[in-house]
Amino acid sequence: LTSLWFSPLCKESQKADEYLREIKDQNLLFEAVQQCIEAAGHEYEPEMQKTLLRAASFGKCFISNFPPDMFVRMSRDLRVLNAIRDSTIGIPLSYPQYQQITMEVLIDRLVLRRLYPLSIKICEYMKISEFKGASRILAHWACYKVQQKEEPDDSIARVINDKLGDTPGISYSEIAARAYDCGRTELAIKLLEYEPRSGEQVPLLLKMKRSNLALHKAIESGDTDLVYTVVMHLKNEMSRGDFFMTLQNQPVALSLYRQFCKHQEPETLQDLFNQDDNHQELGNFRVYSSYSNETTIEGRVAALQNAVDEYNKAKNEFAAKVTEEQIKLLRYQSRMQKDTGKTYLDYSLHDTVYNLLLDSKLKQAEQLYKDFKIPDKRFWWLKISALAEKQDWEELEKFSKSKKSPVGYMPFVEICVKHHNKYEAKKYVTKVSPEQKVKAFIMVGDLDQAVETATERKNENELNMILLKCTPVTDRLILEKINRAKSQLLKK
Repeated sequence: LTSLWFSPLCKESQKADEYLREIKDQNLLFEAVQQCIEAAGHEYEPEMQKTLLRAASFGKCFISNFPPDMFVRMSRDLRVLNAIRDSTIGIPLSYPQYQQITMEVLIDRLVLRRLYPLSIKICEYMKISEFKGASRILAHWACYKVQQKEEPDDSIARVINDKLGDTPGISYSEIAARAYDCGRTELAIKLLEYEPRSGEQVPLLLKMKRSNLALHKAIESGDTDLVYTVVMHLKNEMSRGDFFMTLQNQPVALSLYRQFCKHQEPETLQDLFNQDDNHQELGNFRVYSSYSNETTIEGRVAALQNAVDEYNKAKNEFAAKVTEEQIKLLRYQSRMQKDTGKTYLDYSLHDTVYNLLLDSKLKQAEQLYKDFKIPDKRFWWLKISALAEKQDWEELEKFSKSKKSPVGYMPFVEICVKHHNKYEAKKYVTKVSPEQKVKAFIMVGDLDQAVETATERKNENELNMILLKCTPVTDRLILEKINRAKSQLLKK
């Protein structure tokens, strides 16, 4: 049927139209076009392929619903087949074979024959993605290129970079690994310079025994996990002394390693400080060790005393003095704990004094106040708070009369009110300074006396403050007194 159709057509015969009508009348036109396309695929001669495809092209013009994909796909496949069947290539695949092996396998065979330009052109023509097509082929080419030992390293690295550039899907680290496997370490290092991902550079550099360069690249990347990886590799690879010396030249790596040692290897951290003669950090380390590692008082005191020695060597007088005071406090707390059976260890000086006051150990609290030179105001606040908390109102009153209060008497009023004892609070209102007296009367609920005091002081703001505490129903008389006082102030 196909022969009867395209032979007159090729000879420009008038019978072509008759044959075409006859085929259409028999409803065989669709099948005829399809057979022409399929026949073209089984032909090896390009001219015969063209003839069959022209016939199919002519016939499908008379079919309204003929799918174009079949014709286009065959035309593209025949171009590829004709290219690989060329005598210079020598792969005479038939169309069924071509369909069976798939395009990916065909590209692999071309790559293995090092037909890189043809492979890339086919990928571009068939619109294969760069990742599966051109990028993969160029990577194969680069891996082959690094094996050409007659060319210098600089030349090969430059040629590869010029060819590949920033092509998506290209891994310079894989090409560098191939170069290293071929014994070309310097070429591998040069190729790694083009690798933008530090995570790909560093492992290969470590494999090539270029640890210092790997550490430099890891630090440049800003990836702490990568830096830790290199540092741990260096630690296992180098002697202890060489390892420490290497870290001295890399402050970032040294800082990260110190953080690691702080949580995992504290003794190594101590060795690092010793090597640097860093007495300040050694002192800090001894203090930390005293509280985290030592379980006995003697051990803790000994560690703190070592810290004092290190601080003195570092000429840090403040840290040395504070640590000495901590030793003194620790010994005192230990002694009190043995004498009383109550827990005092690891309290701050503030909490130690406060708890002694709560436990009615007034003499001991006074002794700490003197020995550690606690400021008067702080000690008075501590004692007022402790006596009020234990509701020892008698002792609180005695204390208020012992000598002039450095914190004034308003704190006595406030602490009594806080513990819901306005009766005791009223005892101290008269001693409060004039500026705070109105506030004190308000706190104890004596609004009448507050108004009198504010009136005497001729202070409108204080009268307004009292006014806010009044209610129209229960404090009607107080409100009248406030209004009269305000009126007198306005007249003046």
